[in-house]
Amino acid sequence: MAKRFQYQRQDCPLTLAQGLQEYYEGHAGLFRPEQLSEESARFFRSHDTAHVIFGLDTTLEEEAMADTWTMFGSDVGLRRYMRYLQTNPEAKQLIKEIGWRRTITLSLRMVPKMFVIWLRTRKMTTKWPWEPGADLQVKPLGQIRKEMNLRLLE
Repeated sequence: MAKRFQYQRQDCPLTLAQGLQEYYEGHAGLFRPEQLSEESARFFRSHDTAHVIFGLDTTLEEEAMADTWTMFGSDVGLRRYMRYLQTNPEAKQLIKEIGWRRTITLSLRMVPKMFVIWLRTRKMTTKWPWEPGADLQVKPLGQIRKEMNLRLLE
């Protein structure tokens, strides 16, 4: 069973910045923004922040869930997010390493959870900003989620 982090609790008292720090400290193998080109760093910083706000880990299943939350529960939208995935060299490399067959199989297996996520995004009062401002960095995650009517999956 994967370790559970504080940022994954619905009512987490950590600020968004602290949650992102906990996420990076708990996942040593991730791309770090400072290791990437400016464009890739922006993409992965936003992607990693989505993992935190939506309370997700980095398993393949939760990556699929993060993508679903992002496409439907953030202001990046489906088309723009898919364009990022298709044009970002590091994102393309990750997909290549996973393999299309495994990606498709996993996606099909995750359809029920993706549907639940889609339903929850419909109940959100505001979409998550793909590039959150400094004002959100200092807000507690529980407060952000409450203001957005964002209910995490358990």
